[in-house]
Amino acid sequence: MATVSEPQRSSAPAAEAATGQSGLARPRSFIERNHFWLRRLHSLTGVLPIGGFLIYHFWENATALQAPDHFDTMATHARDIQLLFILEYGIILLPLIYHALYGLFIASYTRINVGAYSYARNRLFMWQRVTGILTMLYITYHVLVLRFGAFAEVSASYATMTQHLQNPLVFAFYTAGILAASYHLGNGLWTFLITWGITIGKRAQRISQWVTTGVSVGMSVLGMAIIITFVVRGGGFRF
Repeated sequence: MATVSEPQRSSAPAAEAATGQSGLARPRSFIERNHFWLRRLHSLTGVLPIGGFLIYHFWENATALQAPDHFDTMATHARDIQLLFILEYGIILLPLIYHALYGLFIASYTRINVGAYSYARNRLFMWQRVTGILTMLYITYHVLVLRFGAFAEVSASYATMTQHLQNPLVFAFYTAGILAASYHLGNGLWTFLITWGITIGKRAQRISQWVTTGVSVGMSVLGMAIIITFVVRGGGFRF
């Protein structure tokens, strides 16, 4: 596996101070002046709290693999968490919005050189951006339709989730979203360890890549098992 920390790309906005037609350098924006720290914050929020919550969310939804009543009990307990509003909005939603928006900003100026540079890390970098956008769309849909839609006033229920996923188009979209989110988390953990100086040498990066790839595969398998269970126990797809 590749151990290159990052593919070739354009430099950060702070190093790209634009010049006007007069040739005079314009004052740098807040983002350009603080890009290093904003990018570090983007990296950190991707792991904590977002990555941690994603793993926990998959784990608690895995109760669907046991029995419908196990899932319903879990959902009721989750709804009864004290200070749920602060947890959802302050600790999860706000960091998620920042991570998504700043990730789109990074993607807007980054040059991906898959055609010119064929090494594996460059391709992983490309897919990190692609899956980031797909994951954002998936989470937005999931939150709006379920958390603020079907389950806005009541706890999540096994029956409602089954009915939701029995739509083949919804199931296909969830499949893409689960796989994208799992890849994005695993590969993001790998780059996080490099960015923060935790895995410096080639051997450490190689080992961590195997471990984080295992995270991606494990999350993908668990996520797919959950949604397949909903559909199979519900009697299959409804066309």
